[in-house]
Amino acid sequence: MLHSEYLLVLERARSLEKRLLADELRGQAAAFLSRRWMVADGHLTSILVPVLDSDQEVEVEINDDRQTYFYRSPSCRGRVVTRPLSDITLYAINLDAWMDDVCDLLEIELSRRARSREVIAERLWHLGDVRVGQTHRFAPIYLARRLPSSAADWQHALLSAKRPSQGIVLTAHDVDIELPNSHQTCGIGRLLVDSGDGITYDADLLHRLLKGTGADADDPDEYFDADIGELKLACVAEPKTFKGKQKDVIAMFWKARQQHSLKWAEVVTRTSCQKDPDSVFGSEWSRWLERIEGQRGHYRLRTRQ
Repeated sequence: MLHSEYLLVLERARSLEKRLLADELRGQAAAFLSRRWMVADGHLTSILVPVLDSDQEVEVEINDDRQTYFYRSPSCRGRVVTRPLSDITLYAINLDAWMDDVCDLLEIELSRRARSREVIAERLWHLGDVRVGQTHRFAPIYLARRLPSSAADWQHALLSAKRPSQGIVLTAHDVDIELPNSHQTCGIGRLLVDSGDGITYDADLLHRLLKGTGADADDPDEYFDADIGELKLACVAEPKTFKGKQKDVIAMFWKARQQHSLKWAEVVTRTSCQKDPDSVFGSEWSRWLERIEGQRGHYRLRTRQ
């Protein structure tokens, strides 16, 4: 998918300020140029050519009319070698044009698009906030480059009180990284898909991500909305909204829902809640939590997972 290819090009570029050659564009130079995601920006003035067991630098001359370049062979006197000009064309990355297209595809409202996109230089960008379903709630959408290599920076940035929680960080491919503030990663190629009529977004996947349910969950009806504290379990008919310490505890259990259990003492340490589920939730705590038999002080959410 073209957007995945573009983000992979960005991943592999040494710097986004550096101009790239066609060989670095993963065979998509024409497609990127037509969308202005890349802009032709000059040519090489010299290249390396093989001479015996080494390479030699030679200057090139350009024929704009024929869209070719040529050089005099250093190993064969009098021989002139001609090649397509596109082989030595340099391309500048036009990041804003690409991000504008991603915003359009995700239907991010103009009023909710980020005025200043760059969060971490050449690593993390905020596209804007996408509406959650038909609600009045919005969640941030980010784009990340080389996410695993800048952990300290993005941990600090995503924990900022200025930034809302429970957003989506789009990456070139799926990465297994735990993000702060209930943010989730998603490979851009899974969210932006080819529908046959063009590129669109997977609405079901986006809904599950924004509801706090993993994209591979078997029960999309089970979710936890970390922003407002709303929990829906398949075993309980209606969703329940938790606040304060209750919300903190549920958030911790939801995050660990695929684990066997959590020790309550650890929950107390991390959330500063009271000594047991009854003290936190009252006598109806067992509607949402279950005690693990044979393991004193261990509990889990009553999910189907």
